[in-house]
Amino acid sequence: MKRIIAILLTIFGWATITAQHLSLDTCKAMALRNNAAVKNAVLDVKAAQEVKMQARTKYFPQISATGIGYVPAKPLIEYGIDDIGSAAARQQLHNLYYEYGAAMGLSDKISLCDGGLGVGVTAVQPVFMGGQIVGGNALADVGVAASHYQSQLTRDQVLQQVEETYWQTVSLLEKRITLMQAITFLDTLHRDVTVAAEAGLVTRNDVLKVELKQNEMQSNLLKVNNGITLSAMLLCQMIGMEYSENLVLTDLIGQDLSSEAPTDADIRNAVYRRTEKQLLDCQVRAEKLKKEIAIGESVPHLIIGANASYGSLIFDRYDYNALAFMTLQVPLTGWWETAHKIRQQNYLIQKAENERTDYVEKMALETRQAWCNIEEANSQVRLAESSVRSAEANLHDTKANFDAGMVAVSELLEAQTLLLQAQNQRTDALIDLKIKTERYKMLIR
Repeated sequence: MKRIIAILLTIFGWATITAQHLSLDTCKAMALRNNAAVKNAVLDVKAAQEVKMQARTKYFPQISATGIGYVPAKPLIEYGIDDIGSAAARQQLHNLYYEYGAAMGLSDKISLCDGGLGVGVTAVQPVFMGGQIVGGNALADVGVAASHYQSQLTRDQVLQQVEETYWQTVSLLEKRITLMQAITFLDTLHRDVTVAAEAGLVTRNDVLKVELKQNEMQSNLLKVNNGITLSAMLLCQMIGMEYSENLVLTDLIGQDLSSEAPTDADIRNAVYRRTEKQLLDCQVRAEKLKKEIAIGESVPHLIIGANASYGSLIFDRYDYNALAFMTLQVPLTGWWETAHKIRQQNYLIQKAENERTDYVEKMALETRQAWCNIEEANSQVRLAESSVRSAEANLHDTKANFDAGMVAVSELLEAQTLLLQAQNQRTDALIDLKIKTERYKMLIR
C-alpha cells in the first residue's frame, strides 16, 4: 500500500510539474505572434509598402539599355550605276567604270546596311504628367494606411475568436466539475439505495433508476471530455501551440460589468475611433485620388530624355552619337473618354461616402446593442444564481425527505437533475456575460 501511495504521489507531482498553464492574456499574446491570419495581415502590410516604393520610382528617370545587331541576306540599301535616271550620265559612268573601276576591283554598286551592331542607353524623365504620378503615390500611401487598418481588424478578430474559444473551454471545464459532483452524489445514493433494497426498504426498481441516471451522467461526462479536448485543440491551433493533455487554463469566470451606461457622445466618439471608421475614410480618399488621376489623363504630358549610342548600323565603321529629345503629348480626343471616367469616379466617391455614413450609423447601433447585451446577460446571471440557490435548497430538502422515507428516489433524482441544469445555466450565463463584456470593451476602446 505504501508503494502504491508513493507511486501515485510521484505521478501527481510529475503531472503538476509538466502541466502547461495558460492565461487569457498569454493566449492573446501567443496568437498575435503565431496565428496564421495575423502573419498574413503583416505580409499584406509589407506588400502594400512595396507598392508604395514602386510608386516612388516614377519620380526618377527611367533608364534603359538597348543592344541591336542584324545580318541581312542582301544589303538593305543598294544603289548602282543602272539606277541613275539620266541616260547620258549612266552611259558616262559605265564608260569610266569599265575603263578604271573594274581594273581597280571596285563595284558598280554602293551597298549600305549590309550588317551592323550597336548599343545604346536611353534616359526618360517625366516633367509633367497631369498629376498622375503625384496621385499614384498618394494612392499608394492610402493603400499602406488601409493595410495597417485591415491588419488591426484581423488582429481584433483573432483576439475575439481566441477569447471566445478560451471561455468556451473554461465553460466545459466548469461543466465537467459540475458533472463530477453529480456523479459523486449518485455514487453515494447508489450505495444507500442498494443497502436499503437489501433491507427491503425500497424496491429493486429504485436501484435501477439510480443506475440508469449514473449511466446517463457517465455518457454526458464523455461528451464533455470530448468537447474539452476539441475546444482546447482549437485554442492551441489559434495561438500556434502544440496541444497537450496537461493544459491548464488559469483564468476563472467572473462577473465584470461597468456601472455607467454610455452616453450618445461616448458612443459617437467611440465610433470615430474605431478601425473600421478609419478604413472607410481610406476608401473615400482612394476614390477621390482616382478621380484626380483620371483628370490627369486629359491634360498635356511633357517628357524629356537623352540617348547615347555606339555602333555600326549603316556604314561600315563604329562611332559614338548622342541626342536629347522632348515629347509633348496633347490629348485631343481623350477628353471625351476622360469625362466619362470623371463622372464614374464622382459616382464611386458618392457611393463610398454613403457607405461610410451608413456604417457609422450601424456601428453606433452596434455599440448601443453591445451595452444592452451586457445588461441582459448580467440579468441572466442574477437569475441563474437565484435558480442555483433554489435548486440547492430543493435538493437538500428532498434528500432529507428521502432519508426520512417521505419521498421516492425518483423525486430525489429529479431534484439532482434540476440542480445540475441550474448550475450549467449559471455557467453559460457567466460565460456569455464575460464574452459580451469584452466585446463591448473592444468596441469603445
